Amino acid sequence: MALFTDSDIVTLQDLLPFEASLVQIASSHGINVETKINLSIAATADKLLFWLLRAGMSDPQWVSRRMLGVSTVVVTPTLHRWLCFDSLSRFYSEAYYVQLNTRFKGKWTEYQAAADEAFTMVANAGIGIVYNPLPQPLLPLASVQSGSLPAQALFIQTAWVDRNGAEGALSPVNGLILAGANNVVVQMAEGVNAPKNAIGWNIYASATGNDLTRQNGAPLTIGSTWQLPTSGVISGTEPIGGQQPDYYVIDPKRIQRG
Repeated sequence: MALFTDSDIVTLQDLLPFEASLVQIASSHGINVETKINLSIAATADKLLFWLLRAGMSDPQWVSRRMLGVSTVVVTPTLHRWLCFDSLSRFYSEAYYVQLNTRFKGKWTEYQAAADEAFTMVANAGIGIVYNPLPQPLLPLASVQSGSLPAQALFIQTAWVDRNGAEGALSPVNGLILAGANNVVVQMAEGVNAPKNAIGWNIYASATGNDLTRQNGAPLTIGSTWQLPTSGVISGTEPIGGQQPDYYVIDPKRIQRG
């Protein structure tokens, strides 16, 4: 799972399954969907931080919570739904005020209610946190050099790894085309400036852009590079999907007593 502070935790593609006509409405009404998503993320971050501060000692990181903010919060599926519904509510709110269309007001109300319900589910289940957050890497750097590889496409992603084997969210995809008689050298854009919890990194690759798999055995050392072997891309293990929560913070006021 991604960290709340990773980039693109909610995108237009996440909203389209709920509203297939979103792009058309946004275009005809001059609404920037990304702006609504960013507003939702910012507002939700404030709510999550307030909730964690109120939880007090129920949060194992409560002493440092103001400094940490929401950097250790994991985007669980329920939290992701909350963000999607809140983003859609903000979108249809603007659409309604642009045109005063009662259909848009109905959508606004519907998604606001869904967002409130999703928040209740997040609060009841607890907010997932990790003790050692591994932020999403930047777009990996890839340089094409002289070599003996045949012409091919290559798509790559990277992820940070900690000493316990946990892996963070994957970087954005970097794609390139080899014209032939080339090779590729990949490195982390951050270089030696890795997150404090990282001890290395993994690289995932594919020739099709789909089903990227891990290309290294042991984690690559920080600051090192990876070169595509002459044998080409291997069919390694699939990404684990980011970090799983180490702990769920439950609001003590929501704990049922009996």
